[in-house]
Amino acid sequence: MHPARRRCVHSGTNGRLATTSTADIDALVASLKDRPRVVLHFHGGLVDDQLGFATAERLTPVYEAAGAEPVFFVWSSGLLETLQGNLPQIIGESVFQTLLSRVTRYAAGTVFQRPGQRAAGSLTAPPARAVDAELALLRTGQEPYARLTPPAEVPPLGEAERVRITAELSADTELADRNREIVGSVLRPASAPTAARDIDGGRAAVATLMSPDTVAELAAETAAADNRRSLVTSALLVRKTVRVIAAVVGRFRLHTDHGLYPTVVEEILREFYIANVGASIWDAMKRQTADTFAPSDDARAGRYFLDRFSQLLATGSRPKVTVVGHSAGAVFISNLLTDLVRRRADADDPLPADFRVRDVALLAPACTVAQLSPIVRLQHELFDRLRMFTMTDAAERADHLVPLLYPRSLLYFVSGVLERGPARQSAVAPIAGMQHWYAADGAFGGQDSEDLRAFLTADPQRTVWSPADGGPGLSSGARTHGGFDDDPEVLASLARMLAD
Repeated sequence: MHPARRRCVHSGTNGRLATTSTADIDALVASLKDRPRVVLHFHGGLVDDQLGFATAERLTPVYEAAGAEPVFFVWSSGLLETLQGNLPQIIGESVFQTLLSRVTRYAAGTVFQRPGQRAAGSLTAPPARAVDAELALLRTGQEPYARLTPPAEVPPLGEAERVRITAELSADTELADRNREIVGSVLRPASAPTAARDIDGGRAAVATLMSPDTVAELAAETAAADNRRSLVTSALLVRKTVRVIAAVVGRFRLHTDHGLYPTVVEEILREFYIANVGASIWDAMKRQTADTFAPSDDARAGRYFLDRFSQLLATGSRPKVTVVGHSAGAVFISNLLTDLVRRRADADDPLPADFRVRDVALLAPACTVAQLSPIVRLQHELFDRLRMFTMTDAAERADHLVPLLYPRSLLYFVSGVLERGPARQSAVAPIAGMQHWYAADGAFGGQDSEDLRAFLTADPQRTVWSPADGGPGLSSGARTHGGFDDDPEVLASLARMLAD
């Protein structure tokens, strides 16, 4: 076993201990007694268990050289495999490409109209060939419609416009063909030959990575039409497409868009493909970082560690504690700090009432603004200093999650596709590590956004917008989301923070 493995707290399903035992944690915490500095490091959500252990091996000498004793929380998600495997396949599907063309055409025609045109009842969608030419820019590494600027105020999609778009899409034979392809693979009898035509004589049925619920809805509508001895209907597919167009326009209206092309991709994914783009994995992964601190009859990794660490602190051993979280590791940290609040309020918990974390270092944090804001409001109780290392918006836009297909970073994708709203529905959410949200209209995110923005701007040393040469402790050369825990300038900045 590599010596760094003894510094790891390895959790699995529901935050329970995995390969780490309670005896391992007992020994680990005992080794921290009378140490001047302790670092609790939480790797990102794209990293599996083995890469988590490799990160511990790589960073142990870095933290030790800075005079700190490191503890690594190792966990796994599987998100990277899903994104790398499914996204290119989804975006390459014929049905996705058809939807992309239709939604882009009507959204562009609506969003980029000149003031007064729509007031006169005119909805001018660009010709299909012009849309195809824009989308073809992707093959040369350019983003469609990126050169166009929408007006400051974009009106919502009106009822008359919805009716017109619905009528045109209902007569769209290519969209109808795509509907047949989807439902044909569900409704075709098992005895039908592989090369058989679909149920209405159109193109041969194909498999799709659309969400199973969506495919079932489309198939149910087709089955109902078949029972009525009518032609296969694409009415539901049309209604969903119009809903996507309205959602894209609505995001421009609310200034929560990510640019026309990325926003169109995000809204198609949320409406049709949400089950297969990693949303459930992202949700489960975040739940795991909360569950690990939950009360339970069996040992939960985070809770058991804090139980023992609190007991150590109660003996008078008071190391300066720094917590470092990369990407979704910031979600883990938010839950840890929340648990410290709970412990502080529990008279029976051994955590000393005056204990505070020395430093909170967030590397490209993927937590939401709504999750981080309550933490910074409790700064005086919880921690002395917070510093966030994350990319400028220009660098974020240049870090393409899926080159030539989705020209934005992972954090943009989390914000536009993976996050959920208060009612657990898919919803656009401001992400704490995105500079985009601090430059956007402060109304989005409400009081949480205002409070977090005020906290970060109150002290310019609380943010390092990478790449940046801000001197000791305030420099970063990272230009990719995954590069922060391996960037020499970031590591040097963390070492300087530990030395302060």
